[in-house]
Amino acid sequence: MKTFQISDQDNRYLESNEDASELAGQTLLRLKEHDLPPNPINFTLIYETLIKIDPEFAQRILEALDNKNYDNESAIIFFTELWSKLIRKQLPTEEVTLILNEMMAITNNWLTSSTSNLEKLSQYITKISLEKDCDTVLQCLREQIIPIIESLLQETELLKTNIRDVSREVTHLKLELDKATSIAITDELTNIPNRRGFNQFVKKQIEAANAEAMSFAMILVDIDHFKHVNDHYGHLVGDSILRYLAKALTNEIKGKDFVARIGGEEFVIILPATFYSDALKVSEHIRDKIAQNPLQVRGKDKRLKLTVSIGVAIYQLGEPLEDLFDRADKSLYLAKNSGRNKVCGESDL
Repeated sequence: MKTFQISDQDNRYLESNEDASELAGQTLLRLKEHDLPPNPINFTLIYETLIKIDPEFAQRILEALDNKNYDNESAIIFFTELWSKLIRKQLPTEEVTLILNEMMAITNNWLTSSTSNLEKLSQYITKISLEKDCDTVLQCLREQIIPIIESLLQETELLKTNIRDVSREVTHLKLELDKATSIAITDELTNIPNRRGFNQFVKKQIEAANAEAMSFAMILVDIDHFKHVNDHYGHLVGDSILRYLAKALTNEIKGKDFVARIGGEEFVIILPATFYSDALKVSEHIRDKIAQNPLQVRGKDKRLKLTVSIGVAIYQLGEPLEDLFDRADKSLYLAKNSGRNKVCGESDL
């Protein structure tokens, strides 16, 4: 397989010496402001917040910094997602173009050769059909017609072999593309969709909702006092809790329902074709089930009581995604600001 090429958009990473020096200086200043070591991962991510190739992605990094959720683990997750996206963008264009060009060259060569041979064959067949001398006919068959037929068979067999080779390349490319795409839309820690995966899903869900005049529910779930958990029990326990909650939420959904991790300790659930009252019931069931099952932390006698706050909103046909998310987010913060371990819906706003 060939080396990936950098697109014009991604060439923004390869600025002129003057621009690069200025951006590098600004990056180092921001690293110092946030008290971050200037290692390659931190430098790349802070650099991204300046050049904003993906504004939404850059904003998520800035939010993590502002909310003090940026650490070594989250940096690695951000970094992996960034380069996965670059690979995903570059993989198809060059490789597919090469394969298509190769296939066209193989096919054109075969067509040119076979067309020429078929024309000769037609001429010889016409010639022997008019020939009355058997020896002359046999000689023509042996010396001219049979060699052309053998050549056609060989060229056809070669074409089949080349097509099989190209097919294997396409299969290999598809596997690489599927893998890169999966990495780009999957949260590395919890193995459920990340914010990019959520964006892809919810856009399709909005299209389907408007086409079928059937709404859906959005449920935002946020772990209560998660920073305290990380500070008191350590990030390894915090990671385990995130994986636990991802699995717990996944176990509660079914059919076309969808769950993703869209922030540090924030998850989203989409329930297609679901009424507001039913979404509240599902949310209350999730909240209660998590609250009623304290977790055993290794090395600790006292179990950790985990609780979540939940916000619920229903998509209004034709509205922008931002409006729906804003209502769900405000409902979530109402739940957190009114005592946590609660479910609040948009009707409570």
